[in-house]
Amino acid sequence: MNTDGTIKHCDKVTEGAWARAINILKPSKAQLEHGLELHERLFAMDGFGFLPQGLWTEETINEWKELKDGNVGARELSKRMENRRGTAMTRDIKAGKEFISAIRATGLNCMVQTVAEGKSREEDIRRMSTLQHICRVFRDTLVHAGSSDEIKEASASGKVAVLWSVNGPPLPGQIQDVDEEMSWIETWYNLGVRLMHLTYNRRNFIGDGCAEPANAGLSELGKDLIKKLNQTGIIVDIPHSGINTTLDAAKISSKPIMASHTGARGVFNNMRCKTDEELKAIADTDGLIGVYALHQMLGEKANISTFLDHIDYIVKTAGVDHTAIGTDSSYHYLWPEGITGYPNARFTGNKWWGNWNEKNHPIPNSDESWAGSLAWTNWPLYTVGLVGRGYSDSDIEKILGKNFLRVLDANRPENEIRASDIK
Repeated sequence: MNTDGTIKHCDKVTEGAWARAINILKPSKAQLEHGLELHERLFAMDGFGFLPQGLWTEETINEWKELKDGNVGARELSKRMENRRGTAMTRDIKAGKEFISAIRATGLNCMVQTVAEGKSREEDIRRMSTLQHICRVFRDTLVHAGSSDEIKEASASGKVAVLWSVNGPPLPGQIQDVDEEMSWIETWYNLGVRLMHLTYNRRNFIGDGCAEPANAGLSELGKDLIKKLNQTGIIVDIPHSGINTTLDAAKISSKPIMASHTGARGVFNNMRCKTDEELKAIADTDGLIGVYALHQMLGEKANISTFLDHIDYIVKTAGVDHTAIGTDSSYHYLWPEGITGYPNARFTGNKWWGNWNEKNHPIPNSDESWAGSLAWTNWPLYTVGLVGRGYSDSDIEKILGKNFLRVLDANRPENEIRASDIK
C-alpha cells in the first residue's frame, strides 16, 4: 500500500474499486493502517461467496463463438459454457495467475463457496466436481475443508480453506417415505457440504421462499429436514427463505442457524432482507446473520457505507456475536469485445427460478458491486470500514470469522471424532 492509501492490484478495475472505497470511507491514516493490519492478522472469512469465476480465455472465447455459430440455442450455450468458463483458469497459466491474484487480494483465510443450486442431484454433483477439481489444481492456495480444525490448519499453512454450501436440499420429491427423502443428506455431508438453504426465492417441498406472497412457512417435510440437518452436521441456512419459513426454522432447529447472506429490512425494504423479528429469532438460536455486498439489495445508490449501515443495524438488533459478512459476490472478469449471447431469447438463466424481476428484486444500474467500493477484492477495506465505525478489535474479530467458527462447531455431529483424538 502506498502512503496515500492507494494500492497496486492485478488490474486497473480492481485498483479503481479500491480507490472508490477509500474515497467513500475517507479513513484517517491511523484508521487505514490499523484496519489493514487487523485484516492481515485476524482470521477473516467470507460466509457466503464465490471463487473468481466466469473466466474468458482464448479457448473459451473460441468455444463460445463455435457454439453460437452452430445455433445451439441460449439454454444449451449457457449450460455447456458454465463448466468450461468455470474451470478455464485450470487450463491457462495467465488466467490461473489472475485467479490466484484476486483471491490473495481479499486477504481471506476461508470462504463458504456455493457448489450447487439444489435443482437436481445430477446437476449438483457436476457442480461439486468442478469445485473439487479447482481446489486440486490450485492446492498450493486452496484447501477443501469441512471443520474448524481443517480451517485452522489451512490458515496456519497460508492457504485459503473452502467450505461447501448448497442452495437447496437434494430431495427426490417423491413424497412417499421420509427416510427416502432424507437419504442423500448424509451423502452431501460426506462430500463436504456444511451449509444448506432450506429454500431459494420460490416455494419448494420444504417451505416458501422470500418471493412467495403466501408466506406459508415450513412444510412438515421441512421440519423433518431441519431435524436431519441438525443430526447430520449441516447448518440450516435461510437467506432466501420467507419470513415465516425463517421463524419456523428458528423455532424447530436445535442447533444455531444462519442467514449467510442477507441484509436488514430496517435499512432497506427488499424481499431478501430480514425483518427485526427474523434477526432476533436467528440470534436466539445462537446463530449468525451475514451481510451481503450486493448494491441492489442494500439500498438505492448503495455503496460500502450502506453495507456498513446494515452491519451496524444488525449488531444493534441481534448483537455483535450474531453478525458476520457473506458477500454473495466474487471477482468479476470483464466481458470480452465481440462476444454476444442471445439477448432476446426466452431463456433467461435463473431469472424465473430466482424470481429476479423488477417487482420483487429491483436492480438499480450500478457497478458498485464489481468495480466499485463493494468489490470482492476490497475485503481489507471492509475491515477498515469497521474500524472507522468504532468497532473494537475484539468485535471485528468476531464479525470477520470468529462467530462463524462458533456456529460451525456447534453444528458438528457429537459423535464425529477429530484427527487429534487418535494421535
